[in-house]
Amino acid sequence: MIKSFTASTREIDDSAAAIAEIKAAFEGKLLKNSLGLISYFSEFEETGVLKAVCDALPFDCIGSTSCLCSAGKQTDQIILTITVLTSDDCSFETIVLPITEKYDESINSALSPVINRSGEKPALILSYFPLMNTVSGDMILAAIDKVTGGIPLFGTTSIDHNMNFSAAKTMRNGEAFRESAVLGLLYGDFNYSFGVASIDKSKIRSQKAVITESDGNILIGVNDKSVVEYLEEIGLSTTELANGLAILPLVVDHKDGTKHVARAVFTLTPEGHAVCGGAMPVGATLAIGRIVPEDVLNTTEESLKPLVDKDSVVLSYSCMARYHALGTDYAAEAKKVSELAGDMRYMFACSGGEICPLPDASGKLKNFYHNYTNVFCRLS
Repeated sequence: MIKSFTASTREIDDSAAAIAEIKAAFEGKLLKNSLGLISYFSEFEETGVLKAVCDALPFDCIGSTSCLCSAGKQTDQIILTITVLTSDDCSFETIVLPITEKYDESINSALSPVINRSGEKPALILSYFPLMNTVSGDMILAAIDKVTGGIPLFGTTSIDHNMNFSAAKTMRNGEAFRESAVLGLLYGDFNYSFGVASIDKSKIRSQKAVITESDGNILIGVNDKSVVEYLEEIGLSTTELANGLAILPLVVDHKDGTKHVARAVFTLTPEGHAVCGGAMPVGATLAIGRIVPEDVLNTTEESLKPLVDKDSVVLSYSCMARYHALGTDYAAEAKKVSELAGDMRYMFACSGGEICPLPDASGKLKNFYHNYTNVFCRLS
């Protein structure tokens, strides 16, 4: 069994005050083994408060930057939140995975000795991926899956408040990384379940197409035509292609019984190929989706309600595109999670890409990398 506590602080300059505020939430309540999950505004690292907080806690802390965080009914942009998992019969381990040019080799080198040593394997892995141009989140996920054999993976990709995401980092024990993934391995007998709030089915065009050529997350051909030809054919102008791709969700159906997965299109290459936020497998079908403010809140409510349990904690990571879709009411989804959670402990953070398993037609969980979604993991 896993118990949990949440805390937060806005003390971005005063380390002593931040430490006191956070430790007060679980002082004297910790069990034998604990792990801290932190989401934070990037300046907490720059002022040294992040490192001071981590150094003051008697357990490992992992996490990443975000542009909006919420825990314990406190929601803000400039805030540091922590969720502490603690247990007498479950244990926790943390590891940093450098993401090099040969990312599959570097991940295997760091992770394989941990996974393949004698003894039990982790039941669940909490994951924080770096936001990188050269290696996509889906590529990192596939490399981890290859080592672990598909152990359920849940988490987020770092994001921050800057337009170029220059301060987006992952973190372990106060040390921040631009090009490393950070994992928390959970061992023992505990309960977990997942939920995914994605694009509402009514906002997905019925017109389907087939991916006919791709290279990982690079979409090259659709219906045996170039990506540009296909998108222009369905009514998107060249101006929209150049300037509006980030708000265009492509909804991918893998045709294997799993729920559809939304993909962001970040840019076009000089060759006219689309750089997407996750794998675009040949043979899968895709459709154009649309994200609107009311659907952000409705899909979150629909997915979170079945997970609410006052004796558990729920982790929630929501795509930054949903944050932008809410416009001036950008904190509405975080507040909706807080409202729905009621007395249940929760944490919410904006994400640069979401990691959450989905069941296939037989009910077996398969790990997926998502865009435009809010993913949930309930632990107890």
